[in-house]
Amino acid sequence: MAGAHRPTVRMMRHADLTAEDRACWAALSAHAGASNVFAQDWFMEAALNHSHDGCDVLLAVVSLGRGPWLGVMPLRAELRFGRWPVRTWHSWLATNQFLGTPLVSVQSADIFWESLLAFLDARAGKEILLHFEKFDADDPVSIALFDRCKREGRAFQTLHCLDRPAHRAGDDTEGRSDAKTQGRLRSLLRRLERDQGPVVFSMLDPGQPCAPWIDAFLKMEASGWKGRVGSALGSNSATEALFRTVIERGHANGSARLASLSVEGRAIAMSSWFESTTWGHGFKMTFDEEYRAYAAGQLLMRDINDRIGRRSDLSFDTCVPREANNCHRLWRNNRRIIDGVVEIGSTWQRFQYDALIKARTVYAAAKNHFSAPETR
Repeated sequence: MAGAHRPTVRMMRHADLTAEDRACWAALSAHAGASNVFAQDWFMEAALNHSHDGCDVLLAVVSLGRGPWLGVMPLRAELRFGRWPVRTWHSWLATNQFLGTPLVSVQSADIFWESLLAFLDARAGKEILLHFEKFDADDPVSIALFDRCKREGRAFQTLHCLDRPAHRAGDDTEGRSDAKTQGRLRSLLRRLERDQGPVVFSMLDPGQPCAPWIDAFLKMEASGWKGRVGSALGSNSATEALFRTVIERGHANGSARLASLSVEGRAIAMSSWFESTTWGHGFKMTFDEEYRAYAAGQLLMRDINDRIGRRSDLSFDTCVPREANNCHRLWRNNRRIIDGVVEIGSTWQRFQYDALIKARTVYAAAKNHFSAPETR
């Protein structure tokens, strides 16, 4: 490629973006943001504004000259890699950002990774690796990274892998949940109606203001165990501000879904998630602990599961580990999420990378050996 059509890489702070940059970011979000709503401009900018380390983040932008953006990935320079004092580039995620796959046009994914990795190679001072977190292992953008590493003979290592409960559009081979779980929840719903009165599952209408819903959610969460241990959204001004901002923006642009389960006009469970054209992503849920015996949160999740199941074109990522709670039985499929590292830099830096990965492997094996229970 030549001239204006040659891919260029720029590292920019979000506060320094021009109006033209922001328009390119929004256009890329509309074109390529369906599989990761958390990477879209309206969510990411709020996350950067409300995070204590957002000012240290650089947006690695690959574009055609000064033309359209092909992709953008938020990066932060780190001085450590776990227990090891080595410098790295680390993909950045805000608190409560549950997916880290970058915002990249699928058609340009290979060009994006080729350009970004070559840029990091040339720019590398003492950085020896790119450390990424919470990538969808099956996303075409992630697959393009793996393929690029193989073609270049560039070392790549998976550090962590987990399967999150999910629904896959068009895949009903296993059913959406097991009969035992459905039977238990039907019984709990009947008991709740018998003991407390009529039960209503509702969605906030797009035309209604969302501020009252947000206030009620934060109040309910703060009244429970999260409030008591200081981990509720409202326990930290930054996390509360991020929650308020992204729910308000998502509600305004049609991405947010805000659900409630109520008895006698009183909300006893509330949940939020985001939807694009192809993927839904769970965000935050809370329930009134006075109704713990009725599993109000699970009843609401069952209703959400039914709503999602009626959308033949929509996949859904719960964004929680499968072992986190009993709701996983409602979601019989998985979305594989991985963390990993890619070597970057000169021949000497790649030698350092190789030594680091070997040392890390030896340390992990020794730790597991000495921490394993003795068998007789």
